[in-house]
Amino acid sequence: MGFRSSIILALLCASIIIWLGAAQGMVFINEVEANPAGDESAFKTTITAWFELYNNDDKDVDIGGWSINNSVGRSMTIPQGAVIRGLDYYVMDVRPKWLAQSDEILVLTDASGTEVDRTAVLSDEEDNEMAWTRDPDGRDTNSTDDWKFLASSRGF
Repeated sequence: MGFRSSIILALLCASIIIWLGAAQGMVFINEVEANPAGDESAFKTTITAWFELYNNDDKDVDIGGWSINNSVGRSMTIPQGAVIRGLDYYVMDVRPKWLAQSDEILVLTDASGTEVDRTAVLSDEEDNEMAWTRDPDGRDTNSTDDWKFLASSRGF
């Protein structure tokens, strides 16, 4: 094999490796319900705001020790041992008013502090069963067009 053929083969192999790496699954912030219907501040309420993560790969992902951070400096750590099964969801309820109802940005970081995902700027002042959702699930083109205000589909 000549020098030129060796270079072409090496570039082809490198391209395949890069492509396979880019195709690996990821965990995304997939849905955010910042303002559920009802009085979230009521005593002993069952009404709760929440966010949903989605694993777009068929392999399980250990998310224990990962954190979700909001735009006003609040942080929540996902419990150790938490796993998102392949092509499945993980939902976390949050304390009342933990999520801002306007101009909210959530940032997901892994256990080492590396940013995994972030939302667009989201506002939910409707006090209803609508939520900000990636449409379709797991879509991430780094565009606000990935997000739609749709009927909540918590956990599915």
